Amino acid sequence: MAAEKTPSLPSHTKKTCELFRLLAGYDHVGLAPGEIAKALGVGAPWVSVNLPLLAELDFVERIPDTPRWRLGVTFIRIANTAFSANADAQGALQQRMRNMSTSF
Repeated sequence: MAAEKTPSLPSHTKKTCELFRLLAGYDHVGLAPGEIAKALGVGAPWVSVNLPLLAELDFVERIPDTPRWRLGVTFIRIANTAFSANADAQGALQQRMRNMSTSF
């Protein structure tokens, strides 16, 4: 039986994920489009097309009065929700462990 080939993400999706990772490191100062293009190894057209599209969904935002970009509100909310859910789960697990270690 031949091994099934695992599907791979399209290159543009991978590049968008790389963009999010990149911007995560520059939240306060953001990055200019040229800096983004250089760091991702893409041309200026990729940046000029994709940043505004992602901004429509609030995944990225332009820093007011600058040409610089950073992660947007939607992305931050997703990260905060995941962090909070993880903290809640960890707290519940710790409480359960305490309950199990209490003697009768």
